[in-house]
Amino acid sequence: MLTFIAVFLGGYLVGSFPVAFLLVKRTSNIDIRQAGSGNVGSFNAFVVTRSKTLGVLVGVLDGMKGLAAVLLAGYFAEPTLSVQTFSLFGAIAGHNYPVWLKFKGGRGLATAAGGLFVFGLSYTIVWCTIWAVARGTGRDILTANLIAIFVTPLILAILPWEWVAIVLPSHTEEARFMLVTVLLSFLLLPRHDDILREIWRGGPEISGSEDHSLQDKS
Repeated sequence: MLTFIAVFLGGYLVGSFPVAFLLVKRTSNIDIRQAGSGNVGSFNAFVVTRSKTLGVLVGVLDGMKGLAAVLLAGYFAEPTLSVQTFSLFGAIAGHNYPVWLKFKGGRGLATAAGGLFVFGLSYTIVWCTIWAVARGTGRDILTANLIAIFVTPLILAILPWEWVAIVLPSHTEEARFMLVTVLLSFLLLPRHDDILREIWRGGPEISGSEDHSLQDKS
């Protein structure tokens, strides 16, 4: 139990490094929390700075936080699914709720993708596929995020395990991995609460979202 607490806290510290906040402040002298949607992530960094390069850089660095947290946990503790999962969940929590920014952070998707590159690439592949389909049917970016978060564990459960396991470490157990996918989706949901509220109200647009901000500036 102490190992899990330690790797979670270590992951939190790595994930809480406020990449978007620092880069946007440095390049544009803007507090990203007070601009666009207020989300401290890559897409909002692009929206408020109009720089695709900066947006991509933030996304890559946010992904590297998840990757670093998982690799460090495996190095200092042990590279098991449980240890890696706790470290990644800690990194996502740190990114989404960084203590340095009064717990106002990003949505956790890039950080999750970075960590899953080590032990859960199947989740990322299915998530991106569902997201692309949702976008292709006319959904806005954030609604596509939400659909992918909900549907990914279901698709992974339906697919033959042999397909899912192709890009996973050989020692991965099916039941534990499926549990991780469900828990991961639940962890990503709270920072998408604005989308859920808008869908519940039946609104066509997500008020204050990155998509809406981008449309306003285009």
